[in-house]
Amino acid sequence: MKTKFNLLIIIFLFIFSSCSFKSDDSNISIFEKVTYFFEDMESIFRKKKTDDRDILYKNIEKNKDKNDKINWIYNNFDNLSETDINLVGNDLDLSEFVYNYNNGIYDFENHDGESVSFNRLTPYYIQWDNRWAYNRLGSSVIGYAGCGPTSISMILNRLNPNLDLNPAILSSDAENYMTDNGIDWSFFTFAANKYGFNIKTIDLDEDKMIEILKQYPLLISVNKGYFTLSGHILVIDSYKNGKFIVNDPNSIKNSEKTWTFNQLKDEIANIWLLY
Repeated sequence: MKTKFNLLIIIFLFIFSSCSFKSDDSNISIFEKVTYFFEDMESIFRKKKTDDRDILYKNIEKNKDKNDKINWIYNNFDNLSETDINLVGNDLDLSEFVYNYNNGIYDFENHDGESVSFNRLTPYYIQWDNRWAYNRLGSSVIGYAGCGPTSISMILNRLNPNLDLNPAILSSDAENYMTDNGIDWSFFTFAANKYGFNIKTIDLDEDKMIEILKQYPLLISVNKGYFTLSGHILVIDSYKNGKFIVNDPNSIKNSEKTWTFNQLKDEIANIWLLY
């Protein structure tokens, strides 16, 4: 780690040494270079999802003593599905859900409220929240396949808290829209209209997104990268201090981080505005 830090310092000093201080324009150039430098460095150390079985195994192995559920997953690694291994190997927070599902532990007490409170305008729900994770959704369950219903339930609850919706209710609505490849995007139009809202597609334009986020959240479909190995639906709650704040229904860690446009733009497949 010390070697990596020293390397970063050397690169950082090189950037400054290559910049001119002769005018105000040069100072702007320095700022931009430093900003892009740190964005690039952050992206390098911010890991994307992997399906490399060896990497996933090693990640589970080195954390196997953290709790009994991760230890069980480690001991049963070869008997688990590829989906389970990918989920836990990339994010240990999903170990409880994977353990419970594989051991038939489905009965949990229901209660109101968010999965995690971030004090955001958009309430935060996790698709693998024990309250609904094991409810059937198509040929799967919400914990595995419910990113779409979970995400749109967050947005609808923000737009009209009196609706009192949750991922279980929206997943019931989505039952006829599930395919082998996940949720059919036409479901979002159906759900928006059912609960009294319009929906439209938004261009991938940073300035336009920032302007909309002053009043509304955005529904996002992303391709393989930081958030998923295939396809995934999430919410952008807001924009603050030059970063986008996301509600990722499949990752608390991703939701705790902030994201630059450069980190998101190549992964975004579609953007919707509900209004």
